[in-house]
Amino acid sequence: MGDKPTAAMVLSLIGGIFVILGGAFLAFAGSLIGSFNVTGAASASATVLALGIVGVIMGLIMVVGGFMMYSKPTSTKMWGVIVLILAIISWVTAIGGFFIGFLLGLIGGILALTFKPTMAPGAMPPPMMSSSMPMGSAPMGSMGMTCKNCGASIPAGATRCPSCGASL
Repeated sequence: MGDKPTAAMVLSLIGGIFVILGGAFLAFAGSLIGSFNVTGAASASATVLALGIVGVIMGLIMVVGGFMMYSKPTSTKMWGVIVLILAIISWVTAIGGFFIGFLLGLIGGILALTFKPTMAPGAMPPPMMSSSMPMGSAPMGSMGMTCKNCGASIPAGATRCPSCGASL
């Protein structure tokens, strides 16, 4: 795993592009239907054209979502949900981006939801206090303990805090 959801971004971008193309195709078909002199063609044309335009807008949002989940990994899950929902709705508004847009958006959204960034080298989560530890006692860990006076990290085996000099 990396620090950024690259696969989720790429799949969401490509899926969004296919949804844009599907929406554009639907909008073109809607305008084409309007050119026929058949009863009811005008209302059908307006409906299909509107669905196509909504599909193009949804595809654009999927593309933006792909860029946002990459540029701000902290918001990856939110954008993953948005891309996932838009990919599913694209069946109605953009004929699923010729099915390819739907499938890629679906996979990209799922990858964004399951993305977990790796921790920076040397960064360790804070030690967990157990309920059996009395308040104010310094938790022991493989790296040492924490000073109960100033909260600084104390190396294992030290008798004084290197930060404040408090006796352990």
